[in-house]
Amino acid sequence: MKHNQRKRNESIEILLFIMVLAVFAAVLGIMALGEKWQPVNEIRQLSSGWYYFDDGRRTEITLPKEIKAENEKPLILYNDNINSFNAGMVVTTKGAEYDLKISLNGEVLYEYQDSAFVRNAQMKSKLDCDGEIPTDIRKGTLTLTYSTPQQGKYKISEVFIGSGSAVTACHVWDSALIIGIAACFIVLSVISLLTAVYLRCRQMTDNRFRDVALFLLICGIWLITDSSVVQTYSSHPDMVCTISFYMFMMLAIPMLHFAQKIGKLKNERILDLGIVMFYVNAFIQGLLNYFDIFEFVDMLFVTHLLLWMWVLLSTFLLWKEYKKNPQRDVRIVMIAYSIVSASGILALLLYWLFKISYYGAIFELGILLFLILIIANMVISLAGKVRYRTEMQAYERLVREDWMTGMQNREPFENMIAELPKTVNQYKDVLLILMDINHLRRINNDCGRVAGDEVVVAAARCIENAFGSLGKCYRTGGDEFAAVVYDPDMDKAALSERLDKEIRNYNRNSRYRLSIARGFSSIRDEKGNIKTTGEWKYEADTNMYQNKAEEGKAHEL
Repeated sequence: MKHNQRKRNESIEILLFIMVLAVFAAVLGIMALGEKWQPVNEIRQLSSGWYYFDDGRRTEITLPKEIKAENEKPLILYNDNINSFNAGMVVTTKGAEYDLKISLNGEVLYEYQDSAFVRNAQMKSKLDCDGEIPTDIRKGTLTLTYSTPQQGKYKISEVFIGSGSAVTACHVWDSALIIGIAACFIVLSVISLLTAVYLRCRQMTDNRFRDVALFLLICGIWLITDSSVVQTYSSHPDMVCTISFYMFMMLAIPMLHFAQKIGKLKNERILDLGIVMFYVNAFIQGLLNYFDIFEFVDMLFVTHLLLWMWVLLSTFLLWKEYKKNPQRDVRIVMIAYSIVSASGILALLLYWLFKISYYGAIFELGILLFLILIIANMVISLAGKVRYRTEMQAYERLVREDWMTGMQNREPFENMIAELPKTVNQYKDVLLILMDINHLRRINNDCGRVAGDEVVVAAARCIENAFGSLGKCYRTGGDEFAAVVYDPDMDKAALSERLDKEIRNYNRNSRYRLSIARGFSSIRDEKGNIKTTGEWKYEADTNMYQNKAEEGKAHEL
């Protein structure tokens, strides 16, 4: 029964762990859906009324639009539909990669300028460009100036206009998915770290949870600092971008540490080399950027190359390990690494060859799938480990405990005797009480084995009630028991009376008369010298048989 109860408790703990994750994800989803419609009703799209001049000819367009750049010339779009109704409103669009400038009647409302942290076109394309219309405007012409075409063309995004709060809410909503995933990652990181601490306290150490906690934390910080809303509205955008780059450079380190804990990959020294290379890469890039030798964006391809190379190598090593040891655990981790490796390769192709801005979403999706597989596999492994440990604890209890009485059996008693010489000096005295049930054979013969078992259990309860709060009690044989009392605060007669009182209480309402012979022995003699454990046990045993003989004579009378 105790075994089943412990097993149920372990299962409940795992279930609660999974429920926390599910509830948190559900709460984030509800919060996001609750705010979904707020900005939509307060912001409108400014898609019509736009025109530009091409060789003196006016060309009207509707946004969004892709326009070919003639001779790399700047492109200026005009819109004459701005009036007093739009006063105090905010105009927002994308286009920082074209060094966008937003003006109204010649007054600059927004102009992208490179800061101390230089961004490339892909990073600029994620930024929101907001310009506030003056409150005293009556009528005017809004102009959008695009200066640096990409691949010979301008991809003009939608233009929106609305109140400042509505535009901000719209930007937040556009980044809500990324921010929500990042928040989930950070919370999961804390849960994984707490799980690692919990398992260590339960002596079931699994450092993979620590690696996953670090990976989740790095991913969460990277997603937050890489999001457009944080980079747009941060008061220290350069610091945000720097943190984002460092998080990205350190991303693979916990992944490599995790891989080392799968099968025999801890013997693969090449993974240690990979970890060192990522640390060195981050350090060298930091130095080169600090001394203005290279910008971070100029060295980004090095991090991309390292990340792809070592994740791919980890996948290959996991595949080799799976060939040698085709276990479910290795197979799932290998699939997870394959997914993140494939998503990384695809993201790199989109980034370097096609200059597509949503390259990051591909890699982020791969990371999300990677984490789902890894965490699911670890929870399953944890459940198996908990089940194995529970079974081992139950087995150890069976070895140490007497199945009938629940007392510790002879093995722990003998272990205690063997260890006593090492600790005996810590006590003023240690009292040994050896006990034996009188006439148990007669009860078995006259009343049956069931009656005998009842008397044995009754004797165990009486002994535990008498001495359990004072020391340790054992069943050392069929009708034999022992108790050890450390630094007893009462004499042997008082202790014997405690046992007799329990026996009398039992005999009042019992069908079978219980009688227990007992023998006492102190570990120190009258001069305070410590006896050998053999002498100690022999004296208690001799006194017990003497007490048994006296009880037998009294019974005959």
